[in-house]
Amino acid sequence: MKIVIDVGVIGLARLFETARTGIYRVISSLSLELLARDDLDLSFTSLSSLQVNQLTDQYFAERNFAPRAFPRNRFEQRLISLAGCDCKDKARQENLPGKILSRLYRMSLTRRIGKQADLFHSHYSPLPRFRSRRPPMRMLTIYDIIPLLHPEYFADGFVDEFRPIVSSFSPGDDFLFTISECTKKDICSYFQMDPERVFVTPLAASPELYYPVRDREAIASVKQRFHIPGGRYFLTLATVEKRKNLQTSIACFREILKEPGCDDLSFVLVGTRGWKVKEILEEISNDPVLQGRVIFTGFVPDQYLSALYSGAEAFLYPSLYEGFGLPPLEAMQCGLPVIVSNTSSLPEVVGDSGILVDPLDKDRICSAMLQILQDADLRRQYVAKGLARAQEFTWQRCADQTVAGYNVAWGSR
Repeated sequence: MKIVIDVGVIGLARLFETARTGIYRVISSLSLELLARDDLDLSFTSLSSLQVNQLTDQYFAERNFAPRAFPRNRFEQRLISLAGCDCKDKARQENLPGKILSRLYRMSLTRRIGKQADLFHSHYSPLPRFRSRRPPMRMLTIYDIIPLLHPEYFADGFVDEFRPIVSSFSPGDDFLFTISECTKKDICSYFQMDPERVFVTPLAASPELYYPVRDREAIASVKQRFHIPGGRYFLTLATVEKRKNLQTSIACFREILKEPGCDDLSFVLVGTRGWKVKEILEEISNDPVLQGRVIFTGFVPDQYLSALYSGAEAFLYPSLYEGFGLPPLEAMQCGLPVIVSNTSSLPEVVGDSGILVDPLDKDRICSAMLQILQDADLRRQYVAKGLARAQEFTWQRCADQTVAGYNVAWGSR
């Protein structure tokens, strides 16, 4: 069985910092795990712009997987030569000659994949149409369908951008991967899809990136780098958007500041700014209690994340809806207690290893925050349980389940 995977998001994330989200982390980690296996005839490709395709190739070449790229023919090589673009020149993404050359490249590459592959798996992008006599089986990973279930959580136009992805598969003919049982239920219900055609592959947190940091000087150095005041802090890692329920988190933090002994606390938010957050930002800037206490770090490079997680008192994540919830898993793996919503997929990830709360119950969230601050024994219990829970999620396990999905799909042909 010859498998080709489309992992163009990796190249996109090298071009645009804002694309370095959870999906990028998932695709980069899982694809490396799959490519390292010697029991698969698997190649990677990217059906994106010529720039993104080249950046994707560079990523895997740096990790010694260049031979696993789906090979280009002379015509495709010539298109790359004609483009003559600097991979880092973002403006070239949008000019007309670049778009035409990229389209010709995708058409040629798609046609050849359709003739040579047995199974094609897109890890994010819409599935292409293969017009060969015996086209490959098609599989698509859908991380969640929250834009369809709750369009109010997203920026205007985002749902229209998302629809081509979910419109590219046929519920009766293609197979899907998703990342939680919650999302599988959403997909099967929304698309009236046979559950046997949807495979759940829970995610993991890379142990090379996420681990407990015990060096207090290293933590202090990272805090200084991102202008976090001395003292204790709660942490959230998320794109600043409505779905993450940050307004509730900040309101609860403000209440906690009124408690005795809490005057040294800060609330640190790691992540890029998304949409529909103007009200939150104005509230913080106009509130003297919150000024200097709520810290927006923006995007934080990987090498600093473990120290930021490890230095916090607790990870606060009362999200309104999640397809999986990778940040709480990362936090647990760093030895940080987590306070998360009791809704959507988050109970699947956290189990009884964190404090589960109604995301709209401010009193319960405040109570959980105070429990962590005031009860050292309870905090130690959640640290230990979180570390043990995180060990149940590995990229090898995710890869094993992905390969099992390939085999089931191939066996049903």
